[in-house]
Amino acid sequence: RSKQRQQAEAAGDPVVAEDIASVCAFLDERITAIAAEIKSQAASDTNVARTIDRLRSAPGVGPVIASLLAATLPELGTTSPKRITALVGLAPYNDDSGPRQGRRHIKGGRARVRSALYMAALGAVRANQRFSDFYQALANRSGSKKLALVAVAHKLLVVLNAMQRDQKAFA
Repeated sequence: RSKQRQQAEAAGDPVVAEDIASVCAFLDERITAIAAEIKSQAASDTNVARTIDRLRSAPGVGPVIASLLAATLPELGTTSPKRITALVGLAPYNDDSGPRQGRRHIKGGRARVRSALYMAALGAVRANQRFSDFYQALANRSGSKKLALVAVAHKLLVVLNAMQRDQKAFA
């Protein structure tokens, strides 16, 4: 939808712009219908609805990310922090060989969940002082803002796992 809107703005011909606007209207209807279906499916199961509400209490976690986590990460709250971060692909793995010590990298796991948590980390840094302080300290120490955001996503996942395990909202 976003790309279609950009194309409509860039279209020089009014006929083309009108045609693209009709495609945007269709996409708006489909997005609304799909969002309503997701909402009704989540509301039909009280456990899922409670999980989504609990996850949404965390900073940076909105309805889309909470629904994605509830749907694609059923292990949330049932495993250890190390295991859940490895499942998602946010656990740092070493790159050592013999005496050489390489940099640690994240890899593997569930890419859609990892991407969503990265976006949630952006929101958490803006919305919560604790995450913001952690981000600033790590960004200053490492010199890499991306590394700091990945670390915030890792920390956010650990917090979400604990929230789900304890059945408590973010404090």
